[in-house]
Amino acid sequence: GGIRRCDADKNVVELSIYNELSGTIPSELGRLSFLRTLYLGRNNLVGTIPTELGMIKPIASISLQYNQLTGEIPQSDLHRIPTLRFLQLEGNPLSGKIDKDGPLCQMRVDKKRSAETNSEQKRVLRVLSATCVPSLGDESVGDILQCDCCTRCFAKENEAE
Repeated sequence: GGIRRCDADKNVVELSIYNELSGTIPSELGRLSFLRTLYLGRNNLVGTIPTELGMIKPIASISLQYNQLTGEIPQSDLHRIPTLRFLQLEGNPLSGKIDKDGPLCQMRVDKKRSAETNSEQKRVLRVLSATCVPSLGDESVGDILQCDCCTRCFAKENEAE
């Protein structure tokens, strides 16, 4: 794992580290302004997803699955990434709600043409996966993430086994 690819100007464009990390995700990753792929899955990362990831404008894929990340997904910050196509968060005990009218679900909507500008919108979040349950309206389901638009909701792992 590590830096997998750089562009011609030696900017990091792909970072892949798995089975090697523990601790929190450093907010400084938001400074990797040329990053297109971030894979930090299958580590022992804790804490929340840094809002600074929303500063990486060219990123297409964020994979943070199978860590111990907690809290809510910084939806408004990730919504600022016009190129985000894959957001994989399954295997983390995240909480909160991804509402059908919220920022991430709006990225899942494929609006072919904007009537106001008559231009194509290429902004489509193709994969949004998490350990979640479908939303139950206003009914609370405790500390598990509720999602109205995930492409796949994985079941919460039973820690008692």
